[in-house]
Amino acid sequence: MYNIKVYDKDWNFIQTLRDKEISCEYSFWASINWWYTSLKFEYYWEFKLDHKQRIKIYSWEKSIYQWFITKLTKKADKSGRKQIVNCSWLIGLLAFEINTITTINDNPSNILKELFNNQFDISWIQDYPENLTLDTNAKNKLSLLQEILKNVVDYVLFIDSENKVWFKPYQTKHILTYNSDCFNIELAEESSNYYNKITLKYDWWIYQWEDLESIQSYWTNELYLEETEVKNLSTAKLRVDNLLKEKWIQRNYKVSVNSNYDYYTIKPWDLISVRNTDWIIENKPVKQIQYSKDTAVISLESYKPIESFIINQK
Repeated sequence: MYNIKVYDKDWNFIQTLRDKEISCEYSFWASINWWYTSLKFEYYWEFKLDHKQRIKIYSWEKSIYQWFITKLTKKADKSGRKQIVNCSWLIGLLAFEINTITTINDNPSNILKELFNNQFDISWIQDYPENLTLDTNAKNKLSLLQEILKNVVDYVLFIDSENKVWFKPYQTKHILTYNSDCFNIELAEESSNYYNKITLKYDWWIYQWEDLESIQSYWTNELYLEETEVKNLSTAKLRVDNLLKEKWIQRNYKVSVNSNYDYYTIKPWDLISVRNTDWIIENKPVKQIQYSKDTAVISLESYKPIESFIINQK
């Protein structure tokens, strides 16, 4: 079902590596706003691989992943000579290019087109709703890219196996069927800083914040702080404002998908629904996905309002 093909630095085909010549237990990770994967395999043959060559994995005749070689180790044992090959995702190539831009005020799509204008198809990069102002001393283009992605919301960046650079809002939907093409659903809940009253003591003073509507409807969930580094009212207000921004509760589903579904078509920020299960999983965005040779494990993300959290704590 799978085979590995080797290309030179200009994407010219060189060689197909046969299955019996490869020891390949691999997995690939992808996550929101950062598409990264790695590959490691052992190759037994006389054909010589080289640093920075391109590696593609094909499912039947369709290319689904690609990397560039970052490390080669040669060994000899009783079974013969072998090459241990480590590969990194193509975005890592930007680490080899010096960044000459220090201040940017532009739409991030224009910046990305400039970053990937060499050997990549940039026609699939969509405009972002607003411009970004970035002050960066990034030494390479990879660092600049990371700075950009910290400041975009609900957009995903990845490079597909045909060198198309995608930058787009999540919109693709997948419908999975439990016990047919997916299995082993897990649910985990995380919460942080959920309160409707904050009391901050500083010096000889006290500053309080309250959500009166929430307190009247539910109950008081108070956070009490004593902070010696806060010296005045304006700093106390700023400290409480920062705490309020940190509130969240999150439910993460993990779903395992088998090869009955073309799971390599699932990307970060795609929307997943699962039918024929007691779990209510409808249009949940993909937060992270781990691909392997026969399965993929998808982490899905959803949020609950503070009111729901407080009611459930009674």
